[in-house]
Amino acid sequence: MKGIKELKGRLPNYQGKRIFIILIIVIIIFVGSILFQLIMDSLPRIFKESIILKILEPLTPIIGSLIILIIGFSLVYTFWRMRNKYVEKNRALAYQKAFKFVVTGVPMVISIAIHSFFPTDLIVCYQNNQSISWFLAIPISDIFFNFSVVLFSIRLVLFFVILGLGMVVVRKALATFGIDYMGLVYVYYPEDSILQNHEIYSILRHPTYHSLMLFSIGSLFFRFSLYSIIYFLIFIIGINIHIRLVEERELIQRFGENYIKYRESVPALFVKLKDLKKYFSIIF
Repeated sequence: MKGIKELKGRLPNYQGKRIFIILIIVIIIFVGSILFQLIMDSLPRIFKESIILKILEPLTPIIGSLIILIIGFSLVYTFWRMRNKYVEKNRALAYQKAFKFVVTGVPMVISIAIHSFFPTDLIVCYQNNQSISWFLAIPISDIFFNFSVVLFSIRLVLFFVILGLGMVVVRKALATFGIDYMGLVYVYYPEDSILQNHEIYSILRHPTYHSLMLFSIGSLFFRFSLYSIIYFLIFIIGINIHIRLVEERELIQRFGENYIKYRESVPALFVKLKDLKKYFSIIF
């Protein structure tokens, strides 16, 4: 994998088989975040004697995703915020010390998009098929047309197309930029980085986040419920806040007015219609 040597070089305490410790941590955090959100989905039905939870039942799935989003992005923000402190204290080990914020925060953020694939009553089924939570959880098409094989098939096709597109973009990003760039190594060592002038940046400012957005859109079509729309909005709003207040603030400090002009002309996550042909030619 491109960039794996550079990534390992910045993690001296995780050489050889010890690198799998990081993978295990990522899996545990990711699965734990999914489970937390699924439990929050069904919390009022798990503790059905609680009057407060019964009142909050329509909101607990949203609250669960918001909690994970806030914690996840807070950890990623800490990775950026602690940069100067870690670099001044021990430059050689700065990234390794901060890497814990990446391997915990990023899986939590990704879990929000994946959570949308699961039904909100996976752990405990709805007892009342006329409740607000049930109404928010069923496919919107079923509300107006009951269950339709045709509409379900259209949703399924769109789901697989968009999910496949997201996987292609992730693969392209890894092959083009490398795991070291996607692992944010050069946030701590910008002088060791190579200026990325790939043509994808002429139509998208953040292609990696774009791929995560595609997964979120795919889950939206898969469930096609009001909850899935809310999850998608939470995910997109969270990413945009992080981009604007964290990543691009640093990029403006580094590149100044040139980046501000670039940001005004090139979208962060969504490809312009006039650039679709170029977009597909790049990723394929």
